[in-house]
Amino acid sequence: MRSRHGTKVICASPSADLDAFAADLRKIASFCREEPFILPVSDDYVVALDKLAPSLKGIVRCHGFGSGLRTRLTSKRHTFALADKMDFPRPATIFIENANQLRALWDRVNGPVLIKPEFSLDWRTPKAKEKIDAKAITANSRDELVSLYEWLRPIAPRLMAQEVIPGPDANLIYWAGFVGADGRVRGRVVGRKLRVYPIHLGSACFVQMVDMPEVERHCEDFLSKIGYRGICGIELKIDPRDNVGKLIEVNARFGLWDDIGVPAGVDIAEEAILSAFGQETAPHRPRHFRQKWLHVERDLGAFLKYRAEGSLSIGEWLSSLKPPIIVNDLPLLTDWPYGRHNLWNLMSNVSRKVVSAKSSA
Repeated sequence: MRSRHGTKVICASPSADLDAFAADLRKIASFCREEPFILPVSDDYVVALDKLAPSLKGIVRCHGFGSGLRTRLTSKRHTFALADKMDFPRPATIFIENANQLRALWDRVNGPVLIKPEFSLDWRTPKAKEKIDAKAITANSRDELVSLYEWLRPIAPRLMAQEVIPGPDANLIYWAGFVGADGRVRGRVVGRKLRVYPIHLGSACFVQMVDMPEVERHCEDFLSKIGYRGICGIELKIDPRDNVGKLIEVNARFGLWDDIGVPAGVDIAEEAILSAFGQETAPHRPRHFRQKWLHVERDLGAFLKYRAEGSLSIGEWLSSLKPPIIVNDLPLLTDWPYGRHNLWNLMSNVSRKVVSAKSSA
């Protein structure tokens, strides 16, 4: 979070002390010449702003907050209920109440099942992070599924189980865009997550922009039906059994790689800011689809894992890194304090990953 382009301010945790967080926002806003725009990048800030929006009116600009819709979308239970109502394709999913439900789900899908939290933040607590280092955990047998549930339940009780959609990580597709106050989608991009970390069940570390009008239509129709406004991201996985993109999650916020479209003419964050200040933009798509996005630190770790399982050679990995490419974590020339900090973290983490890979080999 170090940058010469802005001032870093420590604020109260919105999930720990909402009132203190609101007081910090008011204090920050008091130093600005006009109401500042708030761009949340994690679910705890989304939930907090959804609650605080009415009381912060006239103090800060938080586009699309206050209706409760964004809070509901941080819950996978509510997200999948909306998907059912809107006929959005999704994998077989249950929200776990007992082990018998899990056995029935396994018998129904007859294949691997993964368990993940209803709220992503549930697995980011200190207690959960000691034991869990992934967005989801897969079970490959019915007994393993029940055992996994019994192990996870004391750590984070709000759990869901979901059919594993077969196919490689490259079948993960993500729509990111901005919906204006009038309900019309402005800029939007679609990216293919070619690599994720941890592999198969992690977050994006290498993304290629793609031209998929059908995915755009499907996601934008869903957002229109639920009355969504503001920045949003929708993750799907293409199921090779029927070639249909099925819902994985909805992120009611700005995402890590949502700036992939900037060199191609789509700056989602800027559009949200312009809209908040009364300058609406026109609906548009990227000028080209060659753009890539890379998180060096995580992608190096992912490469070692993909290579170990035989799905990615060093030649294929190096070939994928050809420009044009946005490097997320090494802006060395434009932001040296930030770059120096990230370069040190990169070298430290990569050395640990290499040692770990050699130890497990």
